[in-house]
Amino acid sequence: MPEMILPGTYIEVRAEGLISAGRIATGNIGIVGTAERGDLDQVHLVTSLTEAKEIFGDSDEWIDGENGELTLIRALDLIYKNGGRNVYAVRTAAEGLESISKASCLLTQGASSLFLEAKTPGVWGNWIALEITVLEEAEQVTFSAKRAVLSYKQRQEVYEFSNLTELQGKIENASSLVIASIPESAKETIGDESSDISNLPEVLGDKKSFEFINGNNGGLEVVADDYKRGLQLLENQDVNIVLLAGQCVTSGPSGSAMVGALQGHLNQTATIKRERIGIIGSGFEADGNSLQQIVPVNNDGRLIFTAPGVVVTANGKPAKLPGGYLAAAVAGLISSLPIHSSPTNKVLSIEGLTTPLNIAELERLVQSRICTVEQRNGFRIVKGITTSDGAWQQITTRRIVDYAIYGVRSSCDPYIGKLNNERVRGAMKATLDGFLTRMVEDEALVSYQLEVSATRAQEIAGEAVVNITLSPTFSIDFIKVTMYLT
Repeated sequence: MPEMILPGTYIEVRAEGLISAGRIATGNIGIVGTAERGDLDQVHLVTSLTEAKEIFGDSDEWIDGENGELTLIRALDLIYKNGGRNVYAVRTAAEGLESISKASCLLTQGASSLFLEAKTPGVWGNWIALEITVLEEAEQVTFSAKRAVLSYKQRQEVYEFSNLTELQGKIENASSLVIASIPESAKETIGDESSDISNLPEVLGDKKSFEFINGNNGGLEVVADDYKRGLQLLENQDVNIVLLAGQCVTSGPSGSAMVGALQGHLNQTATIKRERIGIIGSGFEADGNSLQQIVPVNNDGRLIFTAPGVVVTANGKPAKLPGGYLAAAVAGLISSLPIHSSPTNKVLSIEGLTTPLNIAELERLVQSRICTVEQRNGFRIVKGITTSDGAWQQITTRRIVDYAIYGVRSSCDPYIGKLNNERVRGAMKATLDGFLTRMVEDEALVSYQLEVSATRAQEIAGEAVVNITLSPTFSIDFIKVTMYLT
């Protein structure tokens, strides 16, 4: 209602005049991969490699890519080295979890038993150390007090207890390493005679150690369906770029299934208003002709195919990784750029390429819609392109239009439920004008045309029509120089 501020003077503030486009994410990355530890099939927002290692552990030894090597931390390392910041990461494993398990240990004390297991599955739990010491009896203490020390790398947890029930309660309240439970039957667990703590040495400082065993990563059995499960968890996240850690397009059924899973995800998210770009790399194929045969087509410009592989230093020696890891480096770089800034000619932070390419080979790969890299004053992306052979070939075009789509939705959403009349539609047009004008000023758009309208029938039905024509800014792909010498 109008508010009188002076006699005969009324002011009415209408909320429509205050609406503007909300914040729009442009560089969030979603990734699915295998890891040493961490919760399975759960999304974690990680902002640094240190934080990622706290959740997912370290990489294992790289052999040849065919021995179930863990993928997630390797890919995240390349993402963060190339400018990535906000990453929604999912740890995946084999369906049904038959091949992945938590490390565990059984303690017995007389008729009592306590089952300890690592908080998350994986071989990391096998490295948890448990030592129990009998403490000196104080005069007022009539029982033998004990100290349990759980340790993993630099992390250590200390619990003093008199019986296993007390130890269980303390671990449940404080431990970040293990879960404690009372087993229904000791025979159903992995316990053996060495886990009996009833007869510990009664000497202060004389420790007895117990092993955690049977932790397994299950990496060898991970297939495309397991990655699909992780991708489904990313569908409703604010993700702009998505990739499958270390996975490649190859001529075999496994490579076809992986790119199929990624393409299906991109199609699905486009239908639920969560549009994004996917990136996937080649295997170890070095021949340009073989690469041309496996380029996946996506005429919406939502897929980027990278080649060749990259060289990294692992455990002090060089290791060759397939093009699936170059995809991670490219994802990190693109996420750090403004939407209208092309990755063309940008330098990647990588140590080397598995296959150095000459000018003719580079030209052939670019013509085949492959986002490739050359060594020239660093390692530079030759051309920032998608696998589309049409209007969506430039990565910047796809990113600019997606940004505009998100901004238009963000601008229009607050108007839903308000009056559908000419005044409110005019306010909505002014909000959209403000957003699109900023895109022109930021040089993401050359120009635009905008119309907001509704027929009488649409007014009654609560519908408004927004028609926008965008002219995205294009990057310079190459410069031709003509020289006249006299």
